[in-house]
Amino acid sequence: MKNRLPSAVILLALLLVLCLHAFAAENGNDSGTQTLLSSNAGYLFTDVGDELDPVYTDVLSPVTLEMAAAGLQASPDIRVNGTSIGLTATRTMVNEETYLSVIPVLQAFCPSVQVHYADGCLTASAPTLSFSATVGKAYFMVNDHYLYAPNGVIQQDGQVMLPAVQLAQSLGCSITGQGLEEDIVMKQVAPPASAKVYEEEALYWLSRAIFSESGNQPMNGRIAVGTVILNRVANDAFPNTVREVVFAPNQFSPVSMGTIYREPDQDSIIAAKLCLDGVREAGDSLYFNTTTMYSWADQSREYVCTIGGHKFYL
Repeated sequence: MKNRLPSAVILLALLLVLCLHAFAAENGNDSGTQTLLSSNAGYLFTDVGDELDPVYTDVLSPVTLEMAAAGLQASPDIRVNGTSIGLTATRTMVNEETYLSVIPVLQAFCPSVQVHYADGCLTASAPTLSFSATVGKAYFMVNDHYLYAPNGVIQQDGQVMLPAVQLAQSLGCSITGQGLEEDIVMKQVAPPASAKVYEEEALYWLSRAIFSESGNQPMNGRIAVGTVILNRVANDAFPNTVREVVFAPNQFSPVSMGTIYREPDQDSIIAAKLCLDGVREAGDSLYFNTTTMYSWADQSREYVCTIGGHKFYL
């Protein structure tokens, strides 16, 4: 993060000097030696022989105060709905993706938000906002709607951070500017994300297939398995429902083994929801097998990638 604080300090110092000159000019006919006194509001000149009054009046006009506030903005800045948070928010890059500290963004987005952070879990609540993010997870939640963070929820310098684009989208904001050297501007253009209703049968079998095939895999590996199933649903060469794809003869070993009926864990359910929302890993893959297995796919299908413990093919 490059907030360039010295520039802001210089601007404020120049502004202060101009105010002092203006004040001195207005009182140029006064005689005697003058000294500079400080108050909570600012600075003023007084004759050294004068009795000091402990109560001072503001010497900075409202216009001057606005100029001073502008001078304290970071450069480059981060603004949320017109509020500058560049001096309090942290930004960083993770695999060429811009991350922002979450709490300053939420506080600027909704000043009444109540925030709690403990043991790597950040939660926030307001009348129209419920937020949750856990360090190390590959997703976060806004109003019971899960959003994918491929590079994970991270913590830096004690602050929980999320990818700027996904964070903005979850709050219904447009976003301009990326990287470390540009102003980032977020502006609300729609309501925050809200919970979705999923087709019950699709979610039921997709989450069980993901769990039985990749319950020991990271989130991207689970999503990749779900991607293969949904790619098949969309492909004319395969059945057109999740259940029919999963139970097609000799396709998924958990069906013959009976493990397809096991209750899925939370991450498998979340992976299924993300897949149904359109999140994809492993591209257009239609097949996968474990990395320890050499199968017909290795010989007859085009290799796409390896994610976790699985290889994926077209």
